[in-house]
Amino acid sequence: MISTTEEMTNFTFKIDKKTREGYSALCEALGLSMSAATLALIRQAVRSQSMTFSLKDSNGLTIAEGAELKRRIQDIEKGKVFQCNIIED
Repeated sequence: MISTTEEMTNFTFKIDKKTREGYSALCEALGLSMSAATLALIRQAVRSQSMTFSLKDSNGLTIAEGAELKRRIQDIEKGKVFQCNIIED
C-alpha cells in the first residue's frame, strides 16, 4: 500500500488565557486535542462553506441588537424618551 501525505503548514493565533483554558477543557472532555478539534472545525467550515456558530454576546444579543439596545439606553439617558401605551386586543 502506498501512503501519501498532504503538505501541512502551521497556523498560529493568539487567544486569551481564560478562553484557552475553557477550550482545552471542552476538547479534553470530548476526547480531542485542541489541535484536532480546531482542525475538524476548519475542515467542516471549508467543506460546508459555512460557519455554524452563533455570533451573540454574553447576553444572547446579536451585534445589531446590542447596538440598538445601546442606542435606546443613550436616548433614555439624554431624556429622549417617549411613553408608549401598548394596547392589547
